[in-house]
Amino acid sequence: MHLSTRREVLKSYLFVLPFVFIFVSFIIYPLLMEVYYSFTRYEIGLTPKFIGLQNFIDLLDYPDYRQSIINTLIFIGVGVNIKLLLALFIALFLNRDFKGRSIVQALFLLPWAAATISSLLSFRWMLDTDYGVLNAMLPLLGFEKIQWLGQYSTAMFMIVVYHIWKYLPFWTLIFLSGLKGIPTDVNEAARVDGASSIQTLRWITLPMIKGLYIVCTLISVIWTMGDFIIVYMLTGGGPGQSTNVLATLAYRFAFRFGEFDNASACFVFLFPVMILIIIFVIKKLESSSEQ
Repeated sequence: MHLSTRREVLKSYLFVLPFVFIFVSFIIYPLLMEVYYSFTRYEIGLTPKFIGLQNFIDLLDYPDYRQSIINTLIFIGVGVNIKLLLALFIALFLNRDFKGRSIVQALFLLPWAAATISSLLSFRWMLDTDYGVLNAMLPLLGFEKIQWLGQYSTAMFMIVVYHIWKYLPFWTLIFLSGLKGIPTDVNEAARVDGASSIQTLRWITLPMIKGLYIVCTLISVIWTMGDFIIVYMLTGGGPGQSTNVLATLAYRFAFRFGEFDNASACFVFLFPVMILIIIFVIKKLESSSEQ
């Protein structure tokens, strides 16, 4: 290899080295330690001791963990799907030309731009049983007050509602960008051939953003599975720890009880599921690209 070429290769490695260091230090290393702790008995002040699969066996016998898995699946299954479907339809609407579109787009982004903590506190105040805005309106309409955050069904419902309200604008913006990337020639050719708006959507628009939708679904599932702040600030896992998701339960294990082993096992238990989801999404992307 020529001397100048070697220098160029060395420079390339030097530029990449800081990223590799950060990636290994803050992603790979914590991930490996989490897997290691999940197979040990590790509490504050004690040396980790290898115990094999005992943490996972204990978690399966723990009712709050089983409930947190159900809540996480509801959070992901309902929240992600409704959010992305709404985002797609709203993006299709915003992609059309109409008067005041820029104003509508700017206003629509406000929930995503709002600070998460302050908006959660406002949302929680609105749902207060005694002083909330919703319960102040219900008696005027002839209904009784509802304990929105005091019972499991309505508490989980409001967690999903806030999640959709908060992140719907972001994914709408992503889909809108994808729609802007579709060549106008294709749509014009379809109109010339006599295709209706529904036919254009079915046979041109949706197939061309199918890959984007799949990628957005994968990213949203991963982000939602690790979402901690919504449940923690809105319900704190209550009532009676019934609305905990995996993230809040892991926090409870680690920082309330000092059980870092169980906290790590909470997520490691679902690693195989996440790997299968990623493989499935990659296969879908490959098949859609071949088509």
